[in-house]
Amino acid sequence: MKGFPKHVNCKQDYLNLLADKNHKDQAIEDMKRVYLLNDSKTLQATTLIDPEDPKSDWNTEEIDTPMPMWKAKGFESREEIAEFITVNGGTI
Repeated sequence: MKGFPKHVNCKQDYLNLLADKNHKDQAIEDMKRVYLLNDSKTLQATTLIDPEDPKSDWNTEEIDTPMPMWKAKGFESREEIAEFITVNGGTI
């Protein structure tokens, strides 16, 4: 691999990058971005505002995000990311 990857797709990618002294600091910074991302809530469309006009806007409700970024990357929780960051010398 040459340089830091454009896309870090999973927890194992982070573990591999943390083990490489050339990429460790950048991996910690990237993990911080995932940790600090506030994507725990999202809007879900429920019903049309005007059922007679199919091109009208939708009523929405706020729900828990089913797949936040930390979960998509394969971590068990945001706290697990925080632990990886601090154990490897980073701060949050």
